[in-house]
Amino acid sequence: MPLSPVLRVLTLAFGALVCASFGAPSLASDLIKINGAGASFPAPLYQRWFRDYFLAHPNIQVDYQPIGSGPGVNSFIEGRLDFAGSDQPLTGELAQRAGDKVLQLPLTAGAVVLTYNLPGIDGLRLSREALAGIFLGSIARWNDPLILAANPGVEIPDLPIVVVTRVDASGTTSVMTRHLSAISEAFATQVGESQSPAWPALLLERGGLIRGHGNGGVAAFVRATVGAIGYVQYAYAHLPGMQMASVENREGEFVSAGSESFRSAIEAFRAKLDPAQLSDPEGAGAYPILSLSWLVMRSGGDAKSQAMRDVVRYALTDGQADASKLGYIPLSAKAVSLILQELDSGK
Repeated sequence: MPLSPVLRVLTLAFGALVCASFGAPSLASDLIKINGAGASFPAPLYQRWFRDYFLAHPNIQVDYQPIGSGPGVNSFIEGRLDFAGSDQPLTGELAQRAGDKVLQLPLTAGAVVLTYNLPGIDGLRLSREALAGIFLGSIARWNDPLILAANPGVEIPDLPIVVVTRVDASGTTSVMTRHLSAISEAFATQVGESQSPAWPALLLERGGLIRGHGNGGVAAFVRATVGAIGYVQYAYAHLPGMQMASVENREGEFVSAGSESFRSAIEAFRAKLDPAQLSDPEGAGAYPILSLSWLVMRSGGDAKSQAMRDVVRYALTDGQADASKLGYIPLSAKAVSLILQELDSGK
């Protein structure tokens, strides 16, 4: 199933909030239940959208379970779900299995951040070499010279590093390993981009690896483990006030996650028109790890399909105002217009 033109217009998928009118509640009395699951990356935003839509349309109830991109997409393809969340579009064999009557729509974007647990050490800075070394297992302790060099004057304790990754097939893991592969030839060779990577033996041999379910599971293990570091979607660290590392970008700057660094990365991406820029954006002040998040649904003319289209239409219009509040990057008005055209073409 080839990607539609709108899915290739990624350069339009970021920017200004959208103002649109909220549809009037439906007068139909029959309850329509819609079930979805998949990526935990967009789950806080999806669940806000579906709750708010239900409050205005109590006859349409949407349930979304953050079980990971891989399990969600497979369950959707096998007909057990009405839609799936994925942090990358379906291509190749997955697209063939899904069939032609499937819509893939980017609904939001976000950043993957490194959250850690070192009491009293806020604003930790990680160079590209140090970040790759941590996930390769070659850097085993927090007072490693590569980490100390980027944090002059900071008394970082001599503690073992515990790396927290995902246990499930994960789009967030794919985003993280794609970035690590972009900045480290050694990581690209030894691990590479994957939803379910084989992490290096060095981590396993020293007991330095913990696996959690979903972004929430990774965040929970980091909170509970002094010396831990893990990767999560920004909202999972930002909303509960967890520590987040500043990471080195392509310009050699140490950049913290936030609206300004996201905006700089987006502008660099739009200037180059290159999807690879999402893996490691150029530009001063640019945060280097970004991702789009996709909703995969079936096209059709039945009542459930129509209800799902109405929910997605709300998410793309009024719902975009919730994106930045929850730590996501809202879509631009032009992107929304194109995606709505794609949505309507699937009727």
